[in-house]
Amino acid sequence: MKLHMKLHKSFKLSPLACCVMLMLPASHSFAAQDTRQNIDIPAQNIESALLELAQESETQILFSSAITQNITTRAISANLTVEEALAVLLENTSLEFVKRSKSTYIIREKNAPSSVAPNTENSTASAAATKEVSGTSAKKADGEASVERIKVVGSNIRVNQDSGALPITTFSAQDFEDLGISSGADLLAELPQQGEVSFNSERVVGGVNDARGDVSSVNLRGIGTGYSLTLLNGRRLVLHPGTQAEDLVPVTTVNSNALPVRGLKRVEVLRDGAAAIYGTDAIAGVINYVLKDKNTGGDLQFQYGKNDGTDKDTFSLSGSGGWFFNNEQTHLTLSGSLYQQDMLMASERDYAASSDTRNYPGLAAEFVGNTSLDGRTTSTPWAELSSDSLGTFHIQPDTFDGCEVALDNGICADGGSLDRELRYDSNSERSLSSEVSRVNLYALMTHNLSDEVELYGEALYYQAQADRLREQSGNLTAQRFTVSSDAFYNPFGEDVTVRRYRPIDTGPRKINVEDYSYRFLTGLRGYYQDWDWDTAVLYSKAHTLDTANRVNTTLFQQAVNSTDQSTAYNLFNGGSLTSPNIGDDTGNDQDVIDSFMFNIERESETELALYDFKLSRPDIFALPAGDVGMAVGVEYRYESFSDARSDALNGTDSFIDIVTGNASALASTVLGSSPTPDSSGSRNVFSTYVEFAVPLLADLPLVKSLNMQLAARYERFSDVGDITKPKVSLAWQVNDMIQLRAAYAEGFKAPGLPQTTAVDVSRSNTRSDPISGIRQGTLEIRNGSDDLKPETSTNTFAGIVFTPIKNLTLTADWWHIKQKDVVGILSSQTQILYDALLRVDGGSNTNVIRDDNNEILYVTNDYTNLLPREIKGIDYSIFYKMNTELGDFTFTANAANLTQFDQGLDPVTQRVVTAQENGNEAVLFDGETVGIPGAAGDLLTKNGRPEWRSNIGIRWQKDNWGAGIKYKYISELENVSLSYFDDAGDLVYQQIDDWSTVDAYASYSFTQQNSWLDKTKLTLGARNLGDKEPPFTSGTFGYEAGVHSSAGRYLYMTLNKKF
Repeated sequence: MKLHMKLHKSFKLSPLACCVMLMLPASHSFAAQDTRQNIDIPAQNIESALLELAQESETQILFSSAITQNITTRAISANLTVEEALAVLLENTSLEFVKRSKSTYIIREKNAPSSVAPNTENSTASAAATKEVSGTSAKKADGEASVERIKVVGSNIRVNQDSGALPITTFSAQDFEDLGISSGADLLAELPQQGEVSFNSERVVGGVNDARGDVSSVNLRGIGTGYSLTLLNGRRLVLHPGTQAEDLVPVTTVNSNALPVRGLKRVEVLRDGAAAIYGTDAIAGVINYVLKDKNTGGDLQFQYGKNDGTDKDTFSLSGSGGWFFNNEQTHLTLSGSLYQQDMLMASERDYAASSDTRNYPGLAAEFVGNTSLDGRTTSTPWAELSSDSLGTFHIQPDTFDGCEVALDNGICADGGSLDRELRYDSNSERSLSSEVSRVNLYALMTHNLSDEVELYGEALYYQAQADRLREQSGNLTAQRFTVSSDAFYNPFGEDVTVRRYRPIDTGPRKINVEDYSYRFLTGLRGYYQDWDWDTAVLYSKAHTLDTANRVNTTLFQQAVNSTDQSTAYNLFNGGSLTSPNIGDDTGNDQDVIDSFMFNIERESETELALYDFKLSRPDIFALPAGDVGMAVGVEYRYESFSDARSDALNGTDSFIDIVTGNASALASTVLGSSPTPDSSGSRNVFSTYVEFAVPLLADLPLVKSLNMQLAARYERFSDVGDITKPKVSLAWQVNDMIQLRAAYAEGFKAPGLPQTTAVDVSRSNTRSDPISGIRQGTLEIRNGSDDLKPETSTNTFAGIVFTPIKNLTLTADWWHIKQKDVVGILSSQTQILYDALLRVDGGSNTNVIRDDNNEILYVTNDYTNLLPREIKGIDYSIFYKMNTELGDFTFTANAANLTQFDQGLDPVTQRVVTAQENGNEAVLFDGETVGIPGAAGDLLTKNGRPEWRSNIGIRWQKDNWGAGIKYKYISELENVSLSYFDDAGDLVYQQIDDWSTVDAYASYSFTQQNSWLDKTKLTLGARNLGDKEPPFTSGTFGYEAGVHSSAGRYLYMTLNKKF
């Protein structure tokens, strides 16, 4: 039976007559209507209340707006069946309900003609995807009901019922509240399909060149940031202005923290390639955030959280409200939230407290003492210097061996490079996570211009400030400078070159990042001669200002060379005699320090302007198996980004040695930072699409239904050309128990603007050089290219939905993605090792530029299209609801199994990897194998790609009580930066252990009428109840920050009051 079923003429409905609200996670069957569940609906007009009940109970409710005018309902907050809830809503009204089928109810006036008595014919509407009602109802011919069409995620066709062909996961507002989720990052962490999060608050590797602050990225399937499309109410979001180097390539993302978690109705995740449906970035899938709308009443929520055993607290306060006015023709929804998070220092976690983890407890015996685990830096307050008479030497405590020149105050000069015992432990001054303040605001408005046309609008605003600490920078190789013989504190009587020095006595860098973004949208939608249409225009902008206190290299050299004690800086006095690896006990005068400190800024912006027009109709013509649906649309969008830096950072002010007059284009006037030019870019994109929903077969043996989706999308980019890609999917409903589904889609992704516009971008990363024997920050000059081709992909999907008994659904979905022309770059470490390999035979790598002493000055690198990549996996899910005398139980299990992740090896990397596997000494450093960041080959379990992510949860609800527990699991990984050769000569990587945590909560809803506690809900919960530490690895903070969490046991309390 079709959902737009014919009703008797005496019950003909008006254009705005019927509302159908269906909301279910992927592959869930309809809930039993005699099952009690927690119904929580505020007092409001009856139409909104019925829509909310339909959503919460997973039913279809049909009603005529002609009989619901000016009726309000009482609030419901209790454990009820659908029919009990309907009885409460219709109490003391002129309306009643009749049951038409197992999942459909009709609202009618009391004493209505018997011709509209419930039809006993079974309704078999599928609810295998999340649907959204918006707009007005489609008109039908006389004698038929006019029924609200639904929007199915993964399709642009508004249909009367969903085929269930698409793999969709849904999070509800109730999930956010129960689990204590207060940020977009925490929300996506609940999704097993979310991969490594490279944009995170604990990343410090890239410094000012990284996206810092209150930012978190989206990475479905783990194939990389930028391959998942993020939508808000079905339309794309502006990208965060910052970039992050992922596999050494700058990528961009939507900032998931910019979305108002407390204002969300639900989050829908389409786990299928959808580039032909939605456009660029939808290769791995689509995440659609749906805001609350058309609610009446309001709510206020307070939440307090504590990271156990630390000084880190979190606090949030949020509220929302909705109102109908103008004779219920206009509705306004307002929502706002405040969030505050304290800073967490690395010293508060044992695994992060030190950069030297060579003897960390529990470390595998093969790695104990491995120098790769010593992350302390050779840039320290113990200066490494050189002069004509002494050669290379360094300052050290006179209690150390090897003193060659005695100096005052317990220090001396020793020949050669710095001893390992004097390396600086950076983590002693680093914050592990930032102090964050965040504001989210939004407003939604709808207004009925007529029975068939609705005006709507959105306004969204986000603002955040994040503060963190990091050790002060030391000079780069290109920033080596001279101290003249007459400098006040120069004890050597000759000119001295400062090779490495870190002015710790300035105090740590104080990094402040201010973010804001806004979005304005207005549109019209409605129906015209059985066609749904929707058109809108939006403008959105995101802005980031990154500020840090740094050392001005030019002014610093002036202070070091001053002949006046009152203005001179002493870099010859060493660090701490009692703790040589931490701090500086011999600090200079603060006035002198202030003379060379200054603030630097990086200001970045992105824009998105979009106009679209969409048409759809579920029944353009009929086939024997049913109606053929169609959607067409056009979209125009403008995207831009700009990245502007202080003159000291962008190369305008370059460093010139005031003693020698030498200058280098690679030396900025910011100590420890290479110059990066300002950059900007923009593009225009025009796209058009067509989509068909075709019923092929129905009501046959072993074929209850067989439906096909066909789609194609054309996009033309102003900078990289045009392309057309198709998609086809099938949904075969064998019987009530079994559904088979499959899809094939081709995708594409234009190179990001930062990838095409980058010119002489300088980056410094710690690299190991077998030729010079030095491990230090190495400068790399990267360039983009207009010749980069769009990446292309194919996405194959096949799955089964099995419903053996009532309320039990099991799914398994296999997927396979092939990518070509992925934008990448050779690691500078690969270039250096390749240079070492070539030098054995008398050659060299022209991309590695060295000085006369064979020390690396810099490495040149260009972005390019790499060899193909192939990724496979399987998703599993189980959903079961059970009603007992002890209460209602809901069991869920979700798992993502990554089975293959292969990146084609380029010839250079292949040669280096082969040499490593053969134990070639030319590519070893300190006798150890050097990890290659971003290397290719078999990457499964490497670089943050575990084989398994899963969670299993049980929820219980009885009357006003609720509770839940969830077990989360991430399988083991391999750390390619730490390895050894076993007895058989095979290369063995460090194993990062698997990790499992348990979350739990309990809640109680107060229902005392005439009491301030009425409609108040208290939730107490804990994430990571067992306080499990993340598994150890050799990363910056001793764990894989993009995969695991340093939060430890997080305790929270939530109070929610509805009005």
